[in-house]
Amino acid sequence: MSHRNRQLIVAAYLSLTTLCVATGQTGGSTAPKQTTPTQRKTAAPDDGWWAAQRDIEAAINQLEKYLRESPNGSHAPAARQQLAALRSLSITRSQPEWVPMRALALPDVPLWRVAGIEVLTDRARATIEIKCGRSDGGDCNFRNFVASPLVLLDGAGELYPMLEANALPRDIRFARDGQVLLSSGRTLTLIADFAPLSSSTTHGQIQFRDANEAQPAKFSLIPKP
Repeated sequence: MSHRNRQLIVAAYLSLTTLCVATGQTGGSTAPKQTTPTQRKTAAPDDGWWAAQRDIEAAINQLEKYLRESPNGSHAPAARQQLAALRSLSITRSQPEWVPMRALALPDVPLWRVAGIEVLTDRARATIEIKCGRSDGGDCNFRNFVASPLVLLDGAGELYPMLEANALPRDIRFARDGQVLLSSGRTLTLIADFAPLSSSTTHGQIQFRDANEAQPAKFSLIPKP
């Protein structure tokens, strides 16, 4: 083979190689198209915490269902203990419970609850509802907050004294011993201010400061998700 022919073959080979490389880069093996990254919703830092709260609520509901269906079941004693423990951990109930204002739920004992807590810079303002559940026309009675102050106890056990309470409505009657008389079927809304809460407070309860006989009225600062 002549020298000139070898040059032609080498040149043809180089041309073919260059064509193959170019084809591979453009058409033969198509490179993946660049796509605009999809914006993902960033999870809030406390989403996991709320998920845990929902798990607690779900466990409470399951245990309550089990006890309704099998009140004398073999696991009923353990279920009641677990239910009590989980209820003490649950702070996401949307509606506060009505509880008696004295140890014994007698007809003249009203019910109360904390309808809301407003956290202000210089105080915590509690809206307290009191109702007389009697249907026989009789009165309920409770101690006046001015003469018998309340105290707020947070979940960590810290006490916050009551600063003041708003005046009672003008039509309120009083017993001879100074207790407030609440007529049958009536619900009374009162405002009581307490010392400023700690920034870490998430839940707690309100009770009488001295000689407390009432079941504590519990509250939560965390809204239902």
